[in-house]
Amino acid sequence: MPKVDRSDIFSGIMAKAWARLGVWERLSMVHSVFGFISLWIVPDLLLDKIGMGKNKTPNSTPKQVAKNIWQIEYWGYVNATVIKGKDGTLLLHSAPVLQQRTVEELAKLGPVGAIVIPNLAHDEFAHVWKEKFPEAKVYCPEALVEEMGKGVSVEGSIEKSMDALENYGFKSCMNCQSWCAFDDCFLKVETETIEGKSATALISCCGVGNAPRSIFKPIEFFYGFLGLRIFRQFALVFTKDLKAARDFVNKMASIPEIDFVLFQHGQPLRGEAANAHLKNVYISRSFFSY
Repeated sequence: MPKVDRSDIFSGIMAKAWARLGVWERLSMVHSVFGFISLWIVPDLLLDKIGMGKNKTPNSTPKQVAKNIWQIEYWGYVNATVIKGKDGTLLLHSAPVLQQRTVEELAKLGPVGAIVIPNLAHDEFAHVWKEKFPEAKVYCPEALVEEMGKGVSVEGSIEKSMDALENYGFKSCMNCQSWCAFDDCFLKVETETIEGKSATALISCCGVGNAPRSIFKPIEFFYGFLGLRIFRQFALVFTKDLKAARDFVNKMASIPEIDFVLFQHGQPLRGEAANAHLKNVYISRSFFSY
């Protein structure tokens, strides 16, 4: 199946965001969205015409985070999380660009058995991985099963498939609906450290990230893609309620004995009480929030 065009859905989300924002926040939104389009979308479309778009950027090699967890960076700023299950199969959370080198590297770890689409924005390559590995079962948030089913065969929702996902260590799914304009969740996963010590990981939702700061990346100036935070564009467009977002993040930070926090954007937090760092997540819609 071809990738489904969901521009109408995102246009609707942006219209609702515009309606709830104040004057200065609207200016911040225009600044952020214009910068993202002009510095990312348009250049990529032009480069794609000569075969050099973002999908041609090599994925990183799998970087081991825990005994059975790796992350692959694609597009230069998005992480796919790979989890090896008890049965030896791999689960891809936010599947990366399908590249032959990545397929070969993953084959050394195990066969692909499951694909998790975490939200509306990270379904880009699920269908091509499903075509490559037809036996892989696809899961997504409950509210997105029908929509995702337009582009790929979905086995079921994350929330109702925890028994099957327990094979990969999944223990609970904390949905972000109270504050986020599209469905996503934090996932709690039981794992082991590389040394073999029992450990627990949190996989974050899309908008909460830990991107390194760099003055040499202009897109960060517009997108607010800086540090441990809810990214500014996400706060403007997809965050319905800043207080509810803060309450939710603090709830995640209060989960005891978390050893890893893994992000769809940015570097993982590691060590004892890694989740405690979530209390420092910066949340702002301000034009000056850098």
